[in-house]
Amino acid sequence: MAGARPGVHALQLEPPTVVETLRRGSKFIKWDEEASSRNLVTLRVDSNGFFLYWTGPNMEVDTLDISSIRDTRTGRYA
Repeated sequence: MAGARPGVHALQLEPPTVVETLRRGSKFIKWDEEASSRNLVTLRVDSNGFFLYWTGPNMEVDTLDISSIRDTRTGRYA
């Protein structure tokens, strides 16, 4: 671009906002592809929106980096 100055077009990203419901925790169904099993879990998101963590029926906590998610579904036929 003619006349463009370097550094003028810097992008300012806003931090993600995580709603209180997800910070406190909500009930979700976690589906495991390998075992073809479904489990009811309490899912929480950290306040920065970087990590998901959930507690299953055995009260063991699992953590997932949000950048590794490749599929999410909602609705009746999810």
